[in-house]
Amino acid sequence: MRDQTDDCSTGTLGAPIAKSHDGAVVGTWLWTSEHNHHVLDRGAAKLLAGNPDLADTELPLEAVISCIHPDDQALVLAVVERAERESGLYVVEYRVRARDGTRWLLDHGRVYPATASMPAHGHGVLIDVTQQKLHGAESEADNRHLSPLDRAARHVIAARKAIDEDGSNFLRQLVDMLLWELGRTIARRLRAARNKAMN
Repeated sequence: MRDQTDDCSTGTLGAPIAKSHDGAVVGTWLWTSEHNHHVLDRGAAKLLAGNPDLADTELPLEAVISCIHPDDQALVLAVVERAERESGLYVVEYRVRARDGTRWLLDHGRVYPATASMPAHGHGVLIDVTQQKLHGAESEADNRHLSPLDRAARHVIAARKAIDEDGSNFLRQLVDMLLWELGRTIARRLRAARNKAMN
C-alpha cells in the first residue's frame, strides 16, 4: 500500500487545476461512531486521503483529513465534531491539496444519532466548487455542457452562500435539504453510469 498522503501536494490557492469537475459530485463518504472510521469511494479517497486505492476501507479521521488544506482543517474538524454531537445536516466548504493544484470542495453530509440498535453514523457527498471559487459565476453558455442536475446544484450552492450571508436558519435548512437530495440523485446516477460502463 502506498503512503496515504503521497498524492497530496502543498499547492496554493489558484494553482493550476488539471481536471476540475466544478459543480459535480466528485466523491462520497460514510462514517460510523462504532470505531470512529470513515469509508470513502475512490473520488473521496483520492481527494481527501491522497490515494484512491484506500477506497472502501475503514480509515481513521487522521487519514481522511490528510489532504485538507492546513488552514481549513480546524474549521472542518469543528463542523464534524458539532455534527457528531448534534446530528442532522451540515455543509462545509474547504480546500484540498492535490497533485494538480488546490481544489475547493463543498462537503454536504448528514449525521444520525445513535439508537438502541445502531451506533451514530453519517454519510455525505463532495461537490467540486473550484471554478466557482476561483472565477465566480459563469455564463449560461459556459454551463450548457453540464447536466440539468449539475446546473441546478450550482444554483443551489450559490443560494446557500447567499442564505449564509443572510443568516436565516430556516432557509438554510430548506436549501440544505435540496442540496442533499441533488447530491444523492447525482451520486446515484454516476454509480448507475459506472455500473453500466463496467458491464
